[in-house]
Amino acid sequence: MPRGNYTIQRCCEECGKIFTPPTLMSKYCCPACSKRAYKKRQIAKEKEAIRQALIRRIPSSKGFLTVKEAMLIYGISKDVLYRMIRQGSIPSYNFGQRLTRLSWQYMDEHFKAKNRSKKRKKETLSFEPKDCYTIGEIAKKFHINDSSVFKHIRRHSIPTCQIGNYVYVPKSEIDKLYKSL
Repeated sequence: MPRGNYTIQRCCEECGKIFTPPTLMSKYCCPACSKRAYKKRQIAKEKEAIRQALIRRIPSSKGFLTVKEAMLIYGISKDVLYRMIRQGSIPSYNFGQRLTRLSWQYMDEHFKAKNRSKKRKKETLSFEPKDCYTIGEIAKKFHINDSSVFKHIRRHSIPTCQIGNYVYVPKSEIDKLYKSL
């Protein structure tokens, strides 16, 4: 990573100590903090893998979920689920001591499952020159530098297409981006 010609202060994401980063991308004050953060990420990844394995073991044909299964699938804590049951915002069925069950259909309708990834709908974008701007056209239209345009396109994951010497970007995406900024 390139080094900057100026000094900035940053707060370590692991221990909270203020430090001068050696590179612009540094997040941790020392190798020990970096290793601790890496270890935490690995443990979180392992826990998520275990959680996903437990979710896969729940048969989808069940009509009712236990509180533990609802916690796993929907990512809601046990205390919150029981509070919602007491308040009556979640219909529950008590089949005896420690046999509280929740309707899977109701939970699906009212809560989004945590394991479902949030994917952006894939729109069919046309890269025909009439439906696109070039980088230069964007810079002129919105009065910004070409490098800033490239930075915004990368930051917001806007698809591009290079045809010859020109980079084309869909007009709809650019208009949406600069309308919101």
